[in-house]
Amino acid sequence: MEANGLGPQGFPELKNDTFLRAAWGEETDYTPVWCMRQAGRYLPEFRETRAAQDFFSTCRSPEACCELTLQPLRRFPLDAAIIFSDILVVPQALGMEVTMVPGKGPSFPEPLREEQDLECLRDPEVVASELDYVFQAITLTRQRLAGRVPLIGFAGAPWTLMTYMVEGGGSSTMAQAKRWLYQRPQASHQLLRILTDALVPYLVGQVAAGAQIIFAKDGHFALEELAQAGYEVVGLDWTVAPKKARECVGKTVTLQGNLDPCALYASEEEIGQLVKQMLDDFGPHRYIANLGHGLYPDMDPEHVGAFVDAVHKHSRLLRQN
Repeated sequence: MEANGLGPQGFPELKNDTFLRAAWGEETDYTPVWCMRQAGRYLPEFRETRAAQDFFSTCRSPEACCELTLQPLRRFPLDAAIIFSDILVVPQALGMEVTMVPGKGPSFPEPLREEQDLECLRDPEVVASELDYVFQAITLTRQRLAGRVPLIGFAGAPWTLMTYMVEGGGSSTMAQAKRWLYQRPQASHQLLRILTDALVPYLVGQVAAGAQIIFAKDGHFALEELAQAGYEVVGLDWTVAPKKARECVGKTVTLQGNLDPCALYASEEEIGQLVKQMLDDFGPHRYIANLGHGLYPDMDPEHVGAFVDAVHKHSRLLRQN
């Protein structure tokens, strides 16, 4: 680090690097913790900020994204921030229209129906420049964080994005997208290749803009493959037993997760007990605490705070014993 308190990229020097050290397999004084969707509708200040403009206009405003990213850190002693954005900005940058329908979620008025629809997509090489507003939000947030905690970037995987683009929205069965795989294998490969060619420079651009780590989520069906794919961290949902996951990935990958988010509906005392059990199961090394999925809009911020505090408290006790 340089003498003026700025790191090598000109960003403020990192004061709390516990999250990064855990990701790299180094010893930490306690288990770091953050929450998926920690910048979300369960926070009244989030709802207030978001009320000013529609969802994707918010995503395109670096100032708004920065503010939403920082809000949970003002409330809770989290060990990482995650940039406020959405995975569907990538299909938008490829030229597809996406709207956020209140009460329903994302909707594509004109989803991909035929193979020739792929010809309407923009060249994946333009995606990174189309998404410059995300890079601006990341750089602004890194500056405003002032080295308090690391900043996480993210993107949707090619298959996840393909399901939205073909289904026209969220789907529990993904039947239309799977139909493409069976009936249009070549077109499916072509679409997945377009998405991959868009995502690689997008993620590289996020890191260049100041994002400090990216991980795979909900990959329990391919834990062993993911462990060998070069990821530093693999996120687990709550259906996976921590000890089983550790057996699959070995000791060279950090695991992240995996409390059932619905556990936050429990009393603060019970949340503490559930966290203690989770920490005991994962152990103190190569582990980042999180939920197994995102926070839900009707959750009590006090209970989110209880979760974060319980992780810090019990993980310190675990190391003393």
